[in-house]
Amino acid sequence: MLSKPQRERAFNIIIATQCLGMLTTFLFQNGFYLNYFTKLGFSSSAFALFAALPALVGGVLILPLAYYSDRFGKLRLALFGQLSLIGSLVVMMMAGWGAARFAAPLVATSLLVFCLGSSLQGASWFALLNPIIPAEIRGRFFGRLRVSFLTVNIVFATLVSFVMKHTRSMAAFQALLALILLAHVARYFTYARIPELEREHRGEHAKRSFWTACAQVFAIPGYIAFNGYVFLITLFTAGVPIVFGLMQKDVFAFSAAKIMMVGNFFLGGAMAGCALGGRAVDRFGTRVVFLLTHVAYALIIVSMLARHWTPWPIMGHVVACSFLFSMTAAIAGVAVSSEALALIPATNKSLSTAVHMSLVSFGVALSGVFVSRAIGWDMLASEWTLLERGYTAYDSILLGFAVLTVLMLATIGLVPKVVKQARFMPGGGYPRV
Repeated sequence: MLSKPQRERAFNIIIATQCLGMLTTFLFQNGFYLNYFTKLGFSSSAFALFAALPALVGGVLILPLAYYSDRFGKLRLALFGQLSLIGSLVVMMMAGWGAARFAAPLVATSLLVFCLGSSLQGASWFALLNPIIPAEIRGRFFGRLRVSFLTVNIVFATLVSFVMKHTRSMAAFQALLALILLAHVARYFTYARIPELEREHRGEHAKRSFWTACAQVFAIPGYIAFNGYVFLITLFTAGVPIVFGLMQKDVFAFSAAKIMMVGNFFLGGAMAGCALGGRAVDRFGTRVVFLLTHVAYALIIVSMLARHWTPWPIMGHVVACSFLFSMTAAIAGVAVSSEALALIPATNKSLSTAVHMSLVSFGVALSGVFVSRAIGWDMLASEWTLLERGYTAYDSILLGFAVLTVLMLATIGLVPKVVKQARFMPGGGYPRV
């Protein structure tokens, strides 16, 4: 058990660790990688595919890694994961140093190493923090945690936007990546100071096979139905921010600085959603929140399609849609993490949490892969008209996502509705890319 001063010190270490680490996680969301990959000469379909890669590979890795973290030590594997994250950033910087023909393989290698590192940490993150943070203050702490790392990311995105406004040289991108690299080196030492209160198991629990442990997790009442629901809603919404970003580059021809500015508002929406989500779940319950966010998702997507009829500038319209979509996703994320935390058992904590995170990752990955292939294979008409207004293949994808999201209203009954009070899971919801 930790004393009150020790617990407060642990809280500060955890917050510092996430503020340093989430800089990398948000590189797809804040527009940095969109600009960097464009500088490297990658196509829009290649960007969408690379954006889906971390979630796809992470969804495969996180289950076995969670199983082993429960048995060999959560902190031990997490620190190895941090070294992998540092290595991934070095490789990402190398992509901008050499010949253009090596850029794509180096970026793919960097993202694969990033997948390994983030999976090693994500597999045990909640289980590592669970005994440190008392249940009665968990919601407030994780709300504070989210607001903290989102604030840091907004400050960083503002810095990037300022730099991009003045120069888009490769040296500028490399300098910004070097800054993130230094943050991750510092993160190794803050991560190592997080106390591991529950050590690896050596008894009968450790002797259970991976498949036996998985079967025990799947037998939790309501667990499979709820995670099936989460997978589907993620599948139909996770690709929307990717399409929004590509439209800024290909349809609206925004500058790099403007893309970063929209990314800032996207992060601001996530912060607002985190603040509102807990209150909404406490007051209305998770099913009502899921119902409202379903409708909000569809309305926001349709609003992007209605841009031709708005009296204000397109920049303001894109900012509003990005902010509101991110806020809706964050509110839904609080509801998702509240239900997930209520359903996980006392044993196999890492594995049970990882099953949820794995399905979310697969939803994100498949949504991104669909966007990538729909663009890369020319599956949709590049131009079409409706009510004498011109639209693109990106609009066709958004329309499909809106229709499928509305149709998913029929699956609300899969939510067990066991939550009485909002709870925050680290990384709750899904990573918007």
